[in-house]
Amino acid sequence: MSEEAIKIFYSYSRKDLDMRNTLEDHLSALREAKRIETWHDLELEAGTEWEPAILHKLDTADIILLLISRSFIASKYCYGTELKRAIARHDAGTARVIPIILRFCDWNHDYVPFSKLNVLPTHATPITKWEDRDEAFAIVAQRIRETVDQLRDQKQAARQMQQMPIHEKQFQEEEQSRHAFFVQDDLSSERGVDYRKLQSLLKGQRWGEADLETLESMFVATGNKKGALETEDITCFPCTDLQTINNLWTKYSNHRFGFSVQKKIYLECGGKPDYRIDERVEEKFGKKVGWKNQKTWLFYPDLVFDNEAPFGQFPVFAYLDFWYTVESGDEAIGWVPSHLSLLMQKIIRCNIQ
Repeated sequence: MSEEAIKIFYSYSRKDLDMRNTLEDHLSALREAKRIETWHDLELEAGTEWEPAILHKLDTADIILLLISRSFIASKYCYGTELKRAIARHDAGTARVIPIILRFCDWNHDYVPFSKLNVLPTHATPITKWEDRDEAFAIVAQRIRETVDQLRDQKQAARQMQQMPIHEKQFQEEEQSRHAFFVQDDLSSERGVDYRKLQSLLKGQRWGEADLETLESMFVATGNKKGALETEDITCFPCTDLQTINNLWTKYSNHRFGFSVQKKIYLECGGKPDYRIDERVEEKFGKKVGWKNQKTWLFYPDLVFDNEAPFGQFPVFAYLDFWYTVESGDEAIGWVPSHLSLLMQKIIRCNIQ
């Protein structure tokens, strides 16, 4: 049986037709290899009722590409009908929605439906801003290919499950019922991360181990093998995965820990949604969550690892470029979470709650 191609739907303004065509060229290898089938409105047959045909393709697509520009946002059909339907499918987990920023436009606000999603290309820099646009399109095509590979693997696993002999299916069902509590949580990941270990550690309230596992999961999501999250890892981190991690932390700590708890405290300390390092805000935040005393940032082993820990103390490792040492002469006196403001900006932009 031939493997099923992943269906891709383009949601775009015809004023951006040239850029849609360029992206289509960059996806040619995937299309020729029968790994994807792309569709856009110009493929409508003559005499077809256009709206039912478009909505059918949108509703059956595996991946929906939003080609973002001021023309897209100004289009009542793109920004209204298609975007609303795409986000509904994303929220239901029936499609991957990937916004691609073509041109400068004012999109990064909580009330813009796709602002909670991880956007392309790198750093959300519009493609028209790149010195070499082909480089930007190549990055976009690579990320789309990674998503295609993940979806194909998932479909293949589902087919294999359907083809299992009855006794093997029964065994699988027994295993699933034995671990039924896993099913209660949404463990969605845009990068194929398995969050079951983190889920188990948090269920057992093993906060320190769960903190380290959170960082390990973020490494997997970013493909980082360097031992520390870098600026690009954070700015491009998928919002879906941030929300999954947050949901697990807040649920199993009874809303004591998690990114959304930290976001609330950060904003109360005077933090802003835009990326700016304000040492006064960071120090105030550090004291609130128990990372800092009146004089210095605490070493990690000096934190509290039970349910008496301050609200918002965990996660910790996610904010570290390994905490760098603050020194006084030759003496190490503390540590500073160097990614605090950057990750907070990402958490706010993704509307993690």
